[in-house]
Order: sequence, then structure tokens, then C-alpha cells
Amino acid sequence: MTNSEIAEVFQQIAEILEIKGENPFKIRAYLNAAIVISRLGENLSDIVSGGEHLSIPGIGKDLYLKIKELADTGRLAYYDELVKSVPEGLLELTKLRGLGPKKANLLYNNFNIKGIGELDDAIKSDRLSGIRGLGQKTVENLKKSIEDYKVFKQRFLYIDAFNQAFLFEAYLKNTPQKLIDEIEIAGSLRRKMETVGDIDIVASVIAGKEGQFSKRFLSYPEILRVESAGETKISVVLKSGIHVDLRIVQPADFVYALHHFTGSKLHNEELRSIEKKRGYKINEYGIFAGNGNKITVGNEAEFYDVFGMQFIPPELREGTGEIESALSHSIPGLVEEKDLKGVFHIHTTYTDGKESLEEMIEACVKQGYKYAGISDHSVSAHYAKGLSTSELESQMEYIDRLNKKYEGIIKIFKGIESDILPDGSLDYDEKTLEKLDFVIASVHSKFNMAENLMTERIMNAVKNPYTTMIGHLTGRLLLERKEYAVDISRVLDCASEYKTIIELNANPKRLDIDWRYIKEAISKNVLLSINPDAHNSSSIYFVNYGINIARKGWARKSDILNTGNVSEVSNVLSGIRDYKKKKI
Repeated sequence: MTNSEIAEVFQQIAEILEIKGENPFKIRAYLNAAIVISRLGENLSDIVSGGEHLSIPGIGKDLYLKIKELADTGRLAYYDELVKSVPEGLLELTKLRGLGPKKANLLYNNFNIKGIGELDDAIKSDRLSGIRGLGQKTVENLKKSIEDYKVFKQRFLYIDAFNQAFLFEAYLKNTPQKLIDEIEIAGSLRRKMETVGDIDIVASVIAGKEGQFSKRFLSYPEILRVESAGETKISVVLKSGIHVDLRIVQPADFVYALHHFTGSKLHNEELRSIEKKRGYKINEYGIFAGNGNKITVGNEAEFYDVFGMQFIPPELREGTGEIESALSHSIPGLVEEKDLKGVFHIHTTYTDGKESLEEMIEACVKQGYKYAGISDHSVSAHYAKGLSTSELESQMEYIDRLNKKYEGIIKIFKGIESDILPDGSLDYDEKTLEKLDFVIASVHSKFNMAENLMTERIMNAVKNPYTTMIGHLTGRLLLERKEYAVDISRVLDCASEYKTIIELNANPKRLDIDWRYIKEAISKNVLLSINPDAHNSSSIYFVNYGINIARKGWARKSDILNTGNVSEVSNVLSGIRDYKKKKI
């Protein structure tokens, strides 16, 4: 465990002890220990796991044994028992600004309030009165804190967090005189997670300029509240509600800090565990050989090379086998933005798109794409002005004319996003589907079907000879709607058998197929297509968020349909239909 994680456990122990009305000296001991540990330069876990003696003011034998237990097991029995000893939800109250352990205990003893939801109800029903320490001003402050908490506790879409981090980083770089040696966004944002809880920034500051840099950071106009401001760490909350943690390090420590604060926790723990057996110590301050000497590296490629490892891209650092692969130098070359030659899943004003078909094609040309797949909504999609058979045929005729106009510049594939009906069928007859170059089959209704029925529904669509690819496989909308129940492994098995493509829907609210299943899809020889699900020209750019997710799933260029050239893609599309017709 890191020093900050150990300090957090001790901080929470102090809060629980205060809620329980324990000895003030005991509470103070844990609070002081949390402060001391959070400020240490060396990694405590490495020290105590190696059996070294601790000589740190405020850390006696009892606390030393607790630190050792945390370092060895990742858990602390004393802490677990304490958590069980207080009502569930009571600790949640202490997360509210302005509500410490004493007031949380007061609310519990007088009103049996055990969580933020119950407190909110009590305030709305005007039940908090007549108790000393809970005056009108306090109640109003609690009401505001609850409102903040509801906003601030949420996670953020990658796109939203990245945009905020990018603007903050640009602000920090744009100074009249140079203050920074290096600065990078770290944490889950750097690992391209689909949602993030906060923004981590690592900066190495030029010697003597630390004060100026901290002042610059704290003057950012979008800061709502400063949580803490130390010499090496500053924590703030932006007006959007997202937390930002800044780590300030010396230039010589930047690479180590960037690696450490990029994470993930599981990746770092696995790396430390493996290299500890080989005599290395790794933390945010460096790599240390068995003799205690610090090993100097200039970048992360050199960092991993110290251990005989292949460089591990940040997207892969999730503890999913990347360390073993790096040791055997078997991490594949991952797909990149420049590899995409075209895009599928484009909507136009024929249905619910915001720009005309030709405007969308022009946008693709400007992006340098060599082909584009138009797929407006099908007849069952009344919510999106789905195309009747005659309207679809009219669109196909228009695409034929545009293909002549844009010959040699871009190829336009004729397609449709067809609703998968409850029985798994598509909503056009075979005569109509035969005229299309491709069909994206998607679930847009009846999300509450039982898992076995939804799985059969999608598998029936996969088996349809006219289904080229399955769109947004689980139907999820990140932070808005959970995925419907479906056995993804069975669907992937079916897609493999029927050579059907699975869409990686790159809309930042979807990013579906989930990256956690991409490795499985690839292992089953299922081809993916990174699609923007574009409804206007600017959203064509969404494919780059899809690239992030494809890389997290270990996808190579060869695993992605739209990295091929026009003739290769044409052959794949027609080959899928021919294969299925023969198979069926």
C-alpha cells in the first residue's frame, strides 16, 4: 500500500473513534500518525515488509504492527472491526463538508440518522430543531453540503474530465516565465478509462520557482474550493465538481512520479511485488537497487527496461496480464489513430442526424478518410424518423450519385442501422437488405428482457445473413443507463462462428463493447469496427475515443475492420454475407 493509502486508513480510524467517543489521546495519536505518514518521502510498505526498524516520531510499536499488517496483507483487522461497530452509513455523513464525527454522532443519537439520504429527508421535513449545535445556520450549511455532495460524488465521462484537465494543464503551461520543467496528466485519465473520479496532474517545477507555481495553480479561475495546499501536493475542487490532485516533484523524480500516479493500483502492486523478489524497490521517488542506490532513467521506456521489460502503454496498466507480457516482450503493437482509413455508423438528416448526407461526407473527406458507411435508422425506429423501404431506396439512389461525384476521393457504403426486433429479426425484407453494402443490427427497445432471452435475441440477429455487425452491444449509456442483461461470451462465440463484426461504439457515452471484453473477442477471432455513431460532422471525431478503448483491450490494427483499405473492407463486407448464406 502507498503512504497515502495507509494514512487514509489511520484518518478513518480516528474518525470512527471520535464517533464512538473514545479517548481523545488515542484519537490524536492516529491523526498525528496519518499526518506524519502522508509527509514521508520513503514508501512505508517497502520499509516494514523488508523488516527494517521504524524510527519515526509518533509511530510506536502498536502503530508499527498495524502498518506492517497493512503492508503485508492490504487489510487491517482492527479497522475492519471498527467499521462494523458503527451503523452503516454513519461514516458517509463525515464526508459532508462541515459535518465532522461529533455532529455525525449527534445526528445519530438524536434522530437515528445513519446516512446522507436520511439527513436530506430530515432537513426537508424540518425535523432538525431543538438540538444544541444544530442551529438554523448549521442546517442551511448542511443542506448546501448535501447538494454539493450529490454533484461531486459522481464520476465523469472521459471526454468531460479530459477537456477540463487539458484546459487546466494549458493554463499551467502558459506563464510569462518558465516555471515547469515537465507536466503531465496522470491517473485514470492517462490510462483512458471510460469514466474517471478525479484529475491527477504531475509536475516537476524549476528549483526556486515552487512558490510561484503553487500560486499560479491556486489562481486558476475554475477552482471552486481548495481542499489542501502543501509543498508537494495541492488538492482542489473545480466548479464542475471534479477533484484535481497536483503532485509537485523535483525534475529528477518526474518519471518515477508519473509512473506511480498513472497507476493503476493493481499494476503498481504487481510490479512492486515481482521486482521486490529481484532486489528492487519502486516508489514515486525512484527505482532503488538492492544496495540502496537510485537507478536513473530518462523516460518510462527506460523505467521498464531496468527490469528487462517491454514498454507498457498507459492504457494497458490495469493488472490484466500486461506485466507478464512485458517480461516476455509479447505486448502487441496497438492500433493508433493514424491507422483508421474510414468510418461506419453515420446518421444524416434523413433520420435523426443534424447535417445532410453530403455534409457528413465532406467532413469525412476533410478528416482524410477513404470511405464512409452511411447507416440511418430503420423503419421500426419511430423515435428517430426511421426510413421506410421507399425512403431507404431513395437514399441509396442518392448515394449512387454521390459516389460518382466523389469517385477517386471517397467511397460511400450504403447501409442501415436496423433495429433488432424482440425475436431477433431485422425490420426490412430480404429484397431490401440485399441492396445494402452493410447492416448494423442494434437493440433499441425492450431493454428489460431476461438475460437468456436478450442473448438469444442478439444471437438470432448475428445469424441473419444480412447482419454485418452488431451495434453498441450492451446498450449502456455511461453514468446514465446500465447495460441490459446479456451473456457477452455467448454472443462473441456466435459472432465468431458466423464471422459477424462487433461494433466498438465510440460515442463517449457508450464506448461499447466494454474494453474488458475486447481481449476475449480478439481471442475468438471476432473483428471489431470502431464507429463514431455520428449525428453531426464534429462527432465523427469520436472514433479517437474508440481508439483509446480498443488499445485498452489490446487491439491491434489487424483486429479493426476500418483500418483496411477500400477494397479490403469491401471484400470483408461481401464475404460475411456470402459465408452466412452458405452456412445457413
